[in-house]
Amino acid sequence: MTGTAGGAPYRRLPGGISCIDAAYVAPGVACFYLVEGAGEYALVETGTAHSLPNLLTTLTDLGIARDQLRYVVPTHVHLDHAGAAGLYLREFPRAELLVHPRGARHLIDPGKLVASAIGVYGEESFRDLYGEIVPAPAERVRTLADGERFEVGGRTLEAVHLRGHAEHHFCLWDEATRGWFSGDMFGISYDHLRLPGGAFVLPATTPTQFDPPAYRESVRTLARREPAWLYLTHYGALAFDPAQAELLCDQLSAYEALGGQQGENLDRALRRCTEAALQTLVDEDTAHAVAGQLQMDLALNAQGIAWRAQQLAASE
Repeated sequence: MTGTAGGAPYRRLPGGISCIDAAYVAPGVACFYLVEGAGEYALVETGTAHSLPNLLTTLTDLGIARDQLRYVVPTHVHLDHAGAAGLYLREFPRAELLVHPRGARHLIDPGKLVASAIGVYGEESFRDLYGEIVPAPAERVRTLADGERFEVGGRTLEAVHLRGHAEHHFCLWDEATRGWFSGDMFGISYDHLRLPGGAFVLPATTPTQFDPPAYRESVRTLARREPAWLYLTHYGALAFDPAQAELLCDQLSAYEALGGQQGENLDRALRRCTEAALQTLVDEDTAHAVAGQLQMDLALNAQGIAWRAQQLAASE
């Protein structure tokens, strides 16, 4: 079932999960999930302050009261995943924020996150992307240890700490659907990347904590559970196929080999790497066209590769 929430779609998925568009950059770029358990609800990811109208309209459309929302659970504290955490605590009086131990202080006092993002985007673009960043009250923040479980109306979700994208990242395992809420750990697969030869998944390697070997091991950890579903933040539910994990790890290895290149040389090499990966699923012309639609993501990935190379050079 598809409804409309503030002009952006939400999707009712099997197993008591709704996927809500986060209104980030453009429709279909980022989403967050509403998970039901016996009349109680958790949000996995938050989107940004601009996501709130979509969430409120979705709750109204589905007949869910504000006090039924019990948990807000970002997979990590990057602002497209956690930017609305404090705002949601203000809007939903019974909700508790559950977060990775390394991320809690950044949501309680988000000044460093905000300053860093403004340094990258500039003040005006930052506000356009993220809106207001509200500090989370410390007394309503709880950290989740690796392997720790919590219940949403009797439905069990398990937090598993996974490195490679960010040191403050966990994924959530939902036994009810045998699905992972994977944050950025299983990469990016927008609707236009669900190709005739299979879904293409692009790594998410933004700075400043990209670690290719750790990322590959995290992908393998996700795959070892043999999930039925991956609930991607970028974007939507993806039926798991082991070949996706293999291709993702292959791309991460190729990224690692690009570390000595810089600037336009790195950009061109990364584009070639992506087209080669796409050609395992589609023909050369289609691969070239699809890669052209990923310029923003590839530019961010190049930044992560360059940062990693600088860190390795500095440690020699």
